[in-house]
Amino acid sequence: MLTNTFLVSVAVMLAVMLVAALVFPELITPEAPFDLEPSAPTTAESEPAEEVKPEEPTELPVEPPAVVPVAIDGVVFSGEYAHRTDAGGFEVHWSNDLNYLRVGLVSPGTGYVAIGFDPEHRMRGADFVVAAVRNGRLTIRDDYGDGSVRHTADTLLGGTDDIIEAAGREREGRTTVEFVIPLATRDEYDKTLVPGGIYNILVAYHETSDSFTARHSQRGSGTMRLDVGR
Repeated sequence: MLTNTFLVSVAVMLAVMLVAALVFPELITPEAPFDLEPSAPTTAESEPAEEVKPEEPTELPVEPPAVVPVAIDGVVFSGEYAHRTDAGGFEVHWSNDLNYLRVGLVSPGTGYVAIGFDPEHRMRGADFVVAAVRNGRLTIRDDYGDGSVRHTADTLLGGTDDIIEAAGREREGRTTVEFVIPLATRDEYDKTLVPGGIYNILVAYHETSDSFTARHSQRGSGTMRLDVGR
């Protein structure tokens, strides 16, 4: 009797649950299974980091070369020098850096050539370079204007010959001389030349004589502006 009553009660409960599930299906929802694996933390999406470029190394000052890095070969070609002036019948070419002056002289004769830098009165006080090509060989001298119409070798006055490099040649009745001198020396018989400065120059040549004591065939004057330096 009890058993029959229990079975009837269970049957009634199941019937009630079935009816409820059919009438109200949204009330009975299966639970989601537990997430046994820990979820990775989520972060807001950030903008890509700006690329950081390595700083460029600071450029160190470069020491000027010991000698102006152009060939001293007794040949002056187009574009070899930064500047040119015509004076006294021949060409004066020049370039400079912070320490050195490079000069090319082209004369219409076969005798000596001469140039004086920064004279004070006529020849006096000028720093001269005198050169001649004799039998295919260059003779060149560092002089100083020790009189209004005179110049003498520095070495005879107690100074030094400060011409660093030189070359010359004669060709087709013309003489070409190239040389390099310092802008400043410790010799009292040399003039100090400053990059960016403007200086008067004296020039002279002889048509045929290589003797430095022969009076020039032609002379002239002009100005030379030095570059600020690089």
